[in-house]
Amino acid sequence: MDPSPLFRRLMLVLIAVAVILPIGICIVMGVGALLGTMGDAVGGRVLGWIALAGGIVWGVDLVGLLLVQTLLTLSDHEGK
Repeated sequence: MDPSPLFRRLMLVLIAVAVILPIGICIVMGVGALLGTMGDAVGGRVLGWIALAGGIVWGVDLVGLLLVQTLLTLSDHEGK
């Protein structure tokens, strides 16, 4: 049984987000640290919270990636 193209597309999107999001989180954390050392404590704190939210989204993305991979694997085994 051929898995749905929706699962394949979802898998590609989740992989792309899983690769790109940590880079964005590191950039946001770095800019937040830079703002904090330049005296803008509020801006640094806000970017720290944004980086934390990005980390949570990244974790959810990885769990979603695991679930989609599991569904694809199970659908491949059902056809055999």
